[in-house]
Amino acid sequence: MSNIELLAPVGSFDALRAAVSNGANAVYLGGKSFGARASANNFDTEEMKQAVAYAHIRDVKVYVTVNTLVKESEINYFLKYINFLYNVDVDALILQDIGMTKLVKEHFPDFEIHASTQMVAHSLEDVKYLEKLGFKRVVLARELEISEIEYISKNTSVDIEVFVHGALCVCYSGQCLMSSMIGGRSGNRGRCAQPCRKVYDLIDKSNNSSVNLDDKYLLSPRDLNTIEELDKIIDTGVLSLKIEGRMKRAEYVATVVGSYREVLDYYQTNKKLKVKKETLDDLYSIFNRKFTKGYILEKSGKEIMNPEKPNNTGLYIGKVVDVDKRRNKITLKLENTLKKGDGLSIGGGNVGRILKNNDILTEAHEGDTIQLDFNIPIQIGQEVYKTLDSELLDRSRRTYENEVEIKKIPIKGKIILKLDEYPSLLIKDNDDNKVKVVGTKKVEKAIKVALSDEKIETQLSKLGNTPYELKSILIDKDENISMPVSILNEIRREAVEKLNNKRKNLNKRKLSKIEVEDKEKLDKDVRDTKVNVKIRKMSQLRKIADLNIDTIYYEDIDTLKDAMNVCKEHNKNIVYCPPRILRNNQYNILDEAIDMGIDEFLVSNIGMINKLSDYTMYADYYLNVFNSETIKHLQNENIKSIGLSPELNLHEIKQVLSYVDIEAEAIVYSRIPLMISEYCPMGVLTRNCNKDKRCGTCNQSKYLLKDEKGQEFPVSQDKFCRSIIYNSKILCMIDHLEDMYNSGISAFRLEFTFEEENFIREIVKAYIDIIDNDFEVQDSEMHEKLINEGITKGHYLRGVE
Repeated sequence: MSNIELLAPVGSFDALRAAVSNGANAVYLGGKSFGARASANNFDTEEMKQAVAYAHIRDVKVYVTVNTLVKESEINYFLKYINFLYNVDVDALILQDIGMTKLVKEHFPDFEIHASTQMVAHSLEDVKYLEKLGFKRVVLARELEISEIEYISKNTSVDIEVFVHGALCVCYSGQCLMSSMIGGRSGNRGRCAQPCRKVYDLIDKSNNSSVNLDDKYLLSPRDLNTIEELDKIIDTGVLSLKIEGRMKRAEYVATVVGSYREVLDYYQTNKKLKVKKETLDDLYSIFNRKFTKGYILEKSGKEIMNPEKPNNTGLYIGKVVDVDKRRNKITLKLENTLKKGDGLSIGGGNVGRILKNNDILTEAHEGDTIQLDFNIPIQIGQEVYKTLDSELLDRSRRTYENEVEIKKIPIKGKIILKLDEYPSLLIKDNDDNKVKVVGTKKVEKAIKVALSDEKIETQLSKLGNTPYELKSILIDKDENISMPVSILNEIRREAVEKLNNKRKNLNKRKLSKIEVEDKEKLDKDVRDTKVNVKIRKMSQLRKIADLNIDTIYYEDIDTLKDAMNVCKEHNKNIVYCPPRILRNNQYNILDEAIDMGIDEFLVSNIGMINKLSDYTMYADYYLNVFNSETIKHLQNENIKSIGLSPELNLHEIKQVLSYVDIEAEAIVYSRIPLMISEYCPMGVLTRNCNKDKRCGTCNQSKYLLKDEKGQEFPVSQDKFCRSIIYNSKILCMIDHLEDMYNSGISAFRLEFTFEEENFIREIVKAYIDIIDNDFEVQDSEMHEKLINEGITKGHYLRGVE
């Protein structure tokens, strides 16, 4: 238990100081490139050097986020950037891209790597696979519960990291395309525009009416706060407790890190949990969107979400009990402390004078009835929250401003002072780093007053605003000697500087210089084209089984055996398509398919690759294949065909495929899934649906979400009751199939969800006709209908930043 790591977010140098001085064991931060928070301040190269040195001197590790997907054109720059991070002694990299993971391990085998939560590790199978890739640590998906986390922790040798505080995503991280497809800002590239924090209406398509709801932020989760049950998380066997918030201000970092440090230390010392009311109040005051204990502590549904507002809720302090419109005053009955300068959720601005029984106060407390000056409409009974605590901000700033060193590292020393010899000072720190400094002036015989032990110790203890504290000093000196105080000060300062330099290079690496070789492009022969179709149910299959389709991807496990028989009858290749999120016990669904005789699978997560290594696999686009290095890795994993990320444009696809020889598949017709979530807006908002109570009503009712622009996003569920939110527009590339073929695509996939069966048949026929006629567009009623309806070309013609 003693080695539990408290990991803090750092988006600026002030936030770094705040994290370190308030007790973080490690920090994670981003550079100017390849980090999943592109809009944070982040650190340029010089700042990165300084940040690593600052942290290492103070016994804090630094992990750098390079957890975005990397384009083919960026690979050389990526490697040079990793080389820089290696040389400045960054402790570990946080990665998402499988191909870049492979390159890092190849070029920097001793560089520790951590699997980002963007890699969607949500099962033991996922973690086992990541361990094989060389990851020392895995950051688990935030959807997992403590029982699952404990099971994973006890069955793997990699370190496990979990989020314990901060913002939550409504979608599984690394699986969200909503920001990307709506506005071109990709979450996989660190540029999420947070569409989950926007206003939506829930529409019931059965009667085409809006569900009557008081609040409209239907996809906005609360903030995670596990501090009151932190012991349960620690006892699962995890190594690292992670705080979210690289875009938060330094005061937030100081407050949250300090709060968790206090509770963690008490638990480790006393084997019981103690959380002060003041600590909880601080966490509420500094920032919250209402708090939840999260999926990790087995909350769900309404306990996870906050549809009322997407920004800071603050700390509840009481209700309005009276409004005096004539005097522009409101009366509050306080249930918590309020101070002059605090910010309130009503009216904006800061509290001026506080009136109590005609006395003017600067502070009032729980139980007090007070008056405040107010001149905007307020209702009696309205709840009031403190959204800014002036005293808390001042207190948190004092922990890091003016470069005050609060955290002190113990050092021991020995000084040797021999007559007619140069003085020498030896220092050793808590990590057994040793330095020796020799003075520039010889020790002399005392003429009047001899140099005392007390004077020597006093001067050497004057470490001031350094990160060190002298715990003991051994003095070996001749009698009746003299030495200028300036010399003692000089050797003390030099010793501190030398010790700093030793502590900076924590990992004792030798400087590396990477030579990046240009890859050779492959000559491509004329390729056969394939038409693959992904469907959900038997009625769809029966309508298309006789068409010239190469592969059927089939989703429904309950009718899979019947589907196999239909495909066999029509000489069609069938590939089972499991749900893309499979938690530990849900892997049984693969065994079920295998028992039916299925030996080909469409794999959509890394755990499936681990589980199905003896079977033929097709890589789904949910694996976020962005570059040729990822493809090369997957080729070695018995994967027959690669589904490319729909975030690549045609030029980028051509670049990627020029270096590999494999069947590459791309989506040419689909209402692309934008999110997958454990939260079910249909069930929770319309029926207060309980967790794991699958009734099937959600799929029958056909709900959708409607945004402020009038765009409608259908919602349905998978086999395990997870919500899937689909794009408002259908991706249709029927006019660009030749362009796709020329970019290197040889397998064209059509995906169907809500379409009527006869319509599906006509769409498939229209695509087949064009492909069979060497991409010459065939005039048809269906072709006209497709290109004239609400469609999108996705990113194929635009791409993402």
